[in-house]
Amino acid sequence: MNIKKPRMRKNYDYWKDDYQSKLRTGEELAAMVKSGDKVMMSGGINIPHEMNLALAKRATELQGVTLYMGLALKFYDYMKPEFKPNIHIETPFVGPMERLCLEWGTADYIPLHLNKIAEWMDYEKPNMVCFGCTPPDEYGYMNRSCFGGLVPTRAIAQADIVTCECNPNTPWLMGDDMKVHVSDVDFISESNESLFEIPDIPITDVEQKIASYVAEMVSNGDTIQLGLGGLANAIGYFLRDKRDLGIHTEVIQKSFADLMKRGVCTGIRKNFYPGKACATFCVGDKELWDYVDHNDKFFFTEVEYNNDPYIISQNNNLISVNNALCMDLNGQVGAESIRHQQYSGTGGQMNFMQGVALAYGGKSILTLNSTWKDKEGRLRSTILPFMPPGTIVTSPRTEVQYVVTEYGCVNLRFRDVKERIAAMISIAHPDFREGLRREADKYWK
Repeated sequence: MNIKKPRMRKNYDYWKDDYQSKLRTGEELAAMVKSGDKVMMSGGINIPHEMNLALAKRATELQGVTLYMGLALKFYDYMKPEFKPNIHIETPFVGPMERLCLEWGTADYIPLHLNKIAEWMDYEKPNMVCFGCTPPDEYGYMNRSCFGGLVPTRAIAQADIVTCECNPNTPWLMGDDMKVHVSDVDFISESNESLFEIPDIPITDVEQKIASYVAEMVSNGDTIQLGLGGLANAIGYFLRDKRDLGIHTEVIQKSFADLMKRGVCTGIRKNFYPGKACATFCVGDKELWDYVDHNDKFFFTEVEYNNDPYIISQNNNLISVNNALCMDLNGQVGAESIRHQQYSGTGGQMNFMQGVALAYGGKSILTLNSTWKDKEGRLRSTILPFMPPGTIVTSPRTEVQYVVTEYGCVNLRFRDVKERIAAMISIAHPDFREGLRREADKYWK
């Protein structure tokens, strides 16, 4: 792999001179993008706002530009279908903006495990990397913040042009991986744009029941991982009566901060980075950002390290909890698409399922609501004899251990097919159990 030499430090007396010499407007940074460029654009709240506003204004001047980004939280005009020949998005994780872009043909989904982002960028070789960050500290280091762990250092090192947008509203996440020095970027812009906040979703009665089952499976002193989303966040709030929990997770959400503030998650019994909440990115609102800002109870690293199954497996008694959208009677997991339509992404589900399987005392838990409602308001089962046509299998049945719905918890590991079918039917909604049995009898005698 051809990695460029580190950028040479300019011979200034102070880094502040270097910073000032690199200052550009968002319009000037956008003007650096040329037709055919490959641009890694960070994700979430760290997508450079001013640059992207300006890039949208000059979209028609460009042809065949590829942007690599994920979980975009703001809409930019270049995402519209009329700009399809000009700017195209490739994403490993789909949020509300990317769903629109996929529908319009201005984006494509790249299936990959989240810990493979660096390898993906090694393959694509973006010539430009752009990300949001904090203003510099007294030593000239900026912090790549909430989504910095998803921007590989290798991509920064290999790019021809590296730009960043400093925003004082951005929290500083603890961990050397999140730091980038003024001398390591080529151009800098500034913004005071408010960051997009994702508030907690109200917890439903069904989610409360699921969360209560999961909480029963967590013991004092365990280390926990919770996936991204409302149900996973709700589960965190149901762990308030536990003691000395540890954290090794992919994403920090508000429930983790709540548990740490209450003294529930201390990490003192962790055997791997004791006392530290290990993670790679952060999703929430200002209350959460204020809590994580310069908080040395956290240890953020790039996702290639944090989500490496071997690294995950170093945590004894790790409880991994991830979400599913649907499952079949054999235990196959659909967690990212609604039939053929991409809804989210593979993320780190398999990273943690495999890591937990190697960990001493590990448990892998999948949660799902037993039903959903269609457009006519009719109740439908999320547990089905077979995956609906087009549905993407996120995790194979061979990796599944515990499955929890609001009707109970079952363990599928080392069960034969008939035992799996019976177990899955037992946690389906009662209205659908008899129909599932009839379907199962047709195919499995």
